[in-house]
Amino acid sequence: MQHRLAVASLVLLTIVFAAGVLSSHLARYGYEQVNINALSAAPSWQHPFGTDQVGRDYFSRTLYGLRTEAELAIVVGILGTLIGVVVGATAGYLGGFTDSVVMRFVDLLLTVPSLVTVLVAAAFLHTDTLSEVCVLFAAFLWMPVARIVRSTSLVVREQEYVQAAQAMGASDLRIIRRHVVPNVVSSVAVAGSALAATAVILETTLSYLGLSRAVNSYGGRTDTKLPSVGDVLAAASNEGLFHWWGIVFPGLTVILIVAPIYFIGDGIRDALDPTQRRYVSERELKRRRRGPSRLTRLARAAPRPSVSIRIHTPDAVVAVVDALTRRRVRRPRRRLLVEAAVVFGLTAAAAALLYVWQVNPASSSWTLAATAIQDVSDADGAQTQVAIAADPSHLGRLFAVSNDTALRTVRVYSTSDDGRTWTSGAGPALGIDACAHGEASTSVDAQGRQLVAFTVSGTCTQSDATPYVVAAVHTRARGWVVKRLGPHRPADFWDDHPSIASGPGGRIYVAWSRLLRWTYEGIVVSSSVDGGRTWSPPQLVSPRLSFPRLAATTVAPDGTLYVTGIDARHGVWLARSADQGKTFRLVRVARLPGNRAADCATASGHPTPFQGIRCVGPNPTVAATRHRIFVTYGVGWPGEPQSVRVGVFDRGLHSLWRGPVGRPDPKADTFWPASAVDASTGRVWACFYDTAGDHSRSRAWYACTSSSDGRRWSKPVRAARDSASPEVLWEDARVYAFADVVGYGGSTAVAAAHGTVHPLWIDTRNLRGREQEVFGATLP
Repeated sequence: MQHRLAVASLVLLTIVFAAGVLSSHLARYGYEQVNINALSAAPSWQHPFGTDQVGRDYFSRTLYGLRTEAELAIVVGILGTLIGVVVGATAGYLGGFTDSVVMRFVDLLLTVPSLVTVLVAAAFLHTDTLSEVCVLFAAFLWMPVARIVRSTSLVVREQEYVQAAQAMGASDLRIIRRHVVPNVVSSVAVAGSALAATAVILETTLSYLGLSRAVNSYGGRTDTKLPSVGDVLAAASNEGLFHWWGIVFPGLTVILIVAPIYFIGDGIRDALDPTQRRYVSERELKRRRRGPSRLTRLARAAPRPSVSIRIHTPDAVVAVVDALTRRRVRRPRRRLLVEAAVVFGLTAAAAALLYVWQVNPASSSWTLAATAIQDVSDADGAQTQVAIAADPSHLGRLFAVSNDTALRTVRVYSTSDDGRTWTSGAGPALGIDACAHGEASTSVDAQGRQLVAFTVSGTCTQSDATPYVVAAVHTRARGWVVKRLGPHRPADFWDDHPSIASGPGGRIYVAWSRLLRWTYEGIVVSSSVDGGRTWSPPQLVSPRLSFPRLAATTVAPDGTLYVTGIDARHGVWLARSADQGKTFRLVRVARLPGNRAADCATASGHPTPFQGIRCVGPNPTVAATRHRIFVTYGVGWPGEPQSVRVGVFDRGLHSLWRGPVGRPDPKADTFWPASAVDASTGRVWACFYDTAGDHSRSRAWYACTSSSDGRRWSKPVRAARDSASPEVLWEDARVYAFADVVGYGGSTAVAAAHGTVHPLWIDTRNLRGREQEVFGATLP
């Protein structure tokens, strides 16, 4: 208590950590909650730390981040200190060969930067929770503590009381526990506090630099699963110095964590080390001035018997010892080389075991059940974002579409023999001034007309910020009829990500994202009853949606229209219209962990038309039977556990089931789902990429499963023998997407009809040749 600064730091740190632990009760807003009415708001009573450019409250986000920093500092500080004390005390006390091997290993670990070590270890060990992240940090940050404890232990073991304990027959473990460790507490206090502060700084640095995507529990960014003050700072740094509150207030919280930790360590050292104590009470000073008591002086003056023991050592033994000593003195380099070889050998053996355990096994656990596996496109250009539909009027006839980098329009595919042979060619012509921009969707109506919707760039530039949506209908009599949907907008507005579906009576629907105001976009629906020649004005699905993205639509056999997607408020949502798209009823399907709908395609509060580039991941799809509606979607991002889930509803939009698709392997990832209903059997099919069989999660196979009710799913089967790299798929889909020469798109497709399933995906084996082809297969 005499160390005023340490006591004040302890009180301050307790308050800060308590605020973090109670963040769910103290924070007025969620970590990702968006308030479109308070964009880039300055600090106020409503928002003490202000808000960012999409309306997220900095104070609430900082509180959630403090919870992560508090657990990290406490757990890593305690666990890392314990490891360092055990290793350092053991090496320092035992000395000799044990000390040399252990400390050379510590030196080897210290030569590698902790930042690199943590990132590489996280990539191989697949950390999934905050507790695992804490253990990972402690396992690679204890070395400085071990060095300090070891140096102190070397001095303590030469003291008389240690030699006396050895002479009395005390075991090494008892001596270390009773004599060595208590005498290194002062050094441990300082080193342990530095370790806790280092853990906080390292985690904040990882989050700020965006490198935390290698730590799986961080999900590619900490705001997807694990809140962090560093991520808050990273998001604020993109807004510039004019919005200073985003940097200042979260930055001060980091200082309020790190600085008190150092002062508390200094106070603990002074309290536990009498030889270095600077803050001594008046009572203790008076006792020291009086000196030792009379009884103590008498005990010190009493004579002590001296006992000498002489042991006769044979000359031969002395000669051998001298020879070994001289050899050891003469050959220090050889000993150093042996120690280095042993350390590197152990390290190599550990790396080999880790490779065999984590990386080497890479074979899918699901059986290959597909037939007619083939290159469907076989085209010169790279194919991206594929879609497929079955012709309900002709058995075995299928129609598909994809983006093609070598064409000014989309590429279309057709087969009439149930997928055994395919033909492909250019889709609808767009004129001399326009080019296909991406996001192709397809359907086939009851009359056999082939339907396609996609976005178009009027300037034929890949980065066009004002694309518009067209719908094209193909018949044998008229060929392609192409119509731009909705009234023409000003030059600074856009349309994006269409989804087309057909229903009974020949009615065609298209749902897509449209920028309605500068800071507001919505999902709109337009329909046609005359084969695509005329279209109704776009109708807004719901004004309750906040930053809606990735619309997908389908029509039930009774003509009811269903639209699904994601948004910042509901997560995954489902809308139903029984009056041809005039009015909709909206329900939430499920909250989306790590929901990024508010910022995945937004710049300074302004929505941008790049959903296929930045919002890839959930890929919601909707399929409907006469009695059930199935919404499949993906959860998770690269670097965190990913799974495919389903929400099942009845015709009244009452929830029947929410859960994973099948029984997923907890050690595997599933992502990028596509679903379809087989009208003849009533079963829903879901296809997705699956890493089951590869512990490192670095290889993914395209697999499919089916269910009649959405709860019980069949065992997945593979659509192809060859695997793909999830890292390559995610990176190129996230960065390039729209018809890029090296992008693959984040979309797969599946069609089901008459008991046969036809999945389509993008093959990525020949990357150097840029031969990204559409591959297809047939599943019974």
